[in-house]
Amino acid sequence: MRTIIITFTHDGMKVAKKAAQSMKDDINNDINDDMNVDIYCHSRCSDNYDNVISFDSVGRVIREQFMNCDRILFICAAAIAVRTLAPYIKSKVTDPAVLVADEQGRFLISLLSGHLGGANEWCSQLSCKIGAVPVITTATDARGVFAVDMFAKENNMRILNPVMIQDISGRVLNGEPVGIAGDKAYKKLLEKTVKKWNGQLTMFGEEADGTAGQSSIDKYESGIQIITSPSDHMIFRRTLKLVPMDLFVGIGCKRGKTSGQIRKAVSSTCDKNDLLMERIAAVVSVDRKADEQGIIDFARELKVPYKTYSAQYLNTIRGEFTASGFVKDNVGVDNVCERSACAASKDKRCIVKKTVCDGVTVAIYA
Repeated sequence: MRTIIITFTHDGMKVAKKAAQSMKDDINNDINDDMNVDIYCHSRCSDNYDNVISFDSVGRVIREQFMNCDRILFICAAAIAVRTLAPYIKSKVTDPAVLVADEQGRFLISLLSGHLGGANEWCSQLSCKIGAVPVITTATDARGVFAVDMFAKENNMRILNPVMIQDISGRVLNGEPVGIAGDKAYKKLLEKTVKKWNGQLTMFGEEADGTAGQSSIDKYESGIQIITSPSDHMIFRRTLKLVPMDLFVGIGCKRGKTSGQIRKAVSSTCDKNDLLMERIAAVVSVDRKADEQGIIDFARELKVPYKTYSAQYLNTIRGEFTASGFVKDNVGVDNVCERSACAASKDKRCIVKKTVCDGVTVAIYA
């Protein structure tokens, strides 16, 4: 996770250093061991400090870094942050979390990507550490009601149609009926959610055990549904679709395959097995493929991690795999795609065994 802090003055640097130190403490305490923090300080005062990146144009910093970081902390007037960010804001699904603090560190505002980007949670945590008053203005947080984007984030799910977030949140805030549904695998999660947000959601589908029948669905104009395949039937007129990120895709390929060729192989495999590609949580392979640009780019396009394992480790993974003597001789392990996907998955449950498509092998585990 990469965080950048942007400040313009000496007072702002005091707040920046305090904030950065709190994040480094999190690293030292193993709260967030993959944190990387960079401080950008305006050139008029940057010469007075070590380990900072000097800048003359904040617009240039944001143009270059906006899509290359996970979180941004501005220490300046909120208007400066708003005007600087405006040309680059695209979607609450992809934009980084943005906070704004005043130069005295008295107030800390959650400005952008409060839920999916984690800005609200970050604001609450950081404000305690730097002694600021947190300012969180999202309506669902202010009112203490159900927020579907937070539900998705907390349960590692993608929102397929984020345009529906506003519709669902508006209905919850107005006390209008909102349904939630999913298959039996999500029964406990849905029961727990409905109970927690008493009166705000109603459970439907097989998992509802008859508590809400089809006849009562008609009054629910909008609802939330957890889906796992393209063929899933939507039960609401307007449905916010949630997809669990629970699949690990193992890939082996000939050297030089492009991201397009990798995508074609994975997409074809998912289509043939009635799987949504949005369920992919990570792409994995053997460490010999750590620099395989096609796989790296494919994972980046999906916005998921790309992880590799040593052949030695993959040989220790137990299970029934499609062995290849040729692969064993060249890579050091008899199967790359199945063994790496199995290594990454928690349940070690094979969904799709080794599938070959134009020099690319694909296996999927859950």
